[in-house]
Amino acid sequence: MNPTELNQRREPATSIVGGTLIGVLGGLIGLGGAEFRLPMLIGFFRFAALEPIVLNKAMSLVVVAFALPFRTQAVPAAQVLAYWPAILNLLAGSVIGAWYGATWATRIRSDRLYKVIAVLLVGMALVLWTSHDPGGHRALLSPGVVQVAGGVVAGFTIGVVAAVMGWREASC
Repeated sequence: MNPTELNQRREPATSIVGGTLIGVLGGLIGLGGAEFRLPMLIGFFRFAALEPIVLNKAMSLVVVAFALPFRTQAVPAAQVLAYWPAILNLLAGSVIGAWYGATWATRIRSDRLYKVIAVLLVGMALVLWTSHDPGGHRALLSPGVVQVAGGVVAGFTIGVVAAVMGWREASC
């Protein structure tokens, strides 16, 4: 049996096990698993840099569609919509950032895109590792123009990262 045939036989089982682990990890931290799925698509399945980004985005949309009914049972939509000004600020920046990030990701060389993805994954890991303060539930910026501008800038950054990595802009 040649290596290609062996890899094709392993892929379905590995996909199921990997997908299950990704789903569990993503559910534990409140994300859809895209941040775990991308390294598997690139590392194990050997996709070129841009293809797994597109595939990851499509899978993320499916995950969000299935997760939304369960998440709205845990946190009612009215409770989330109470934060509509922050949601609009982040959304405004995210749409612009996603357009910019997708345009940029399709124009850079694959080897550079791999490096960008690696830096973004390490950066996200550091943020997850260091930013959990159970008592830190107050806004960093006081309400007003500065907070609105900060929300748009944060949304833009989220949109760029989401587009470059194939995530949907908001976690499910």
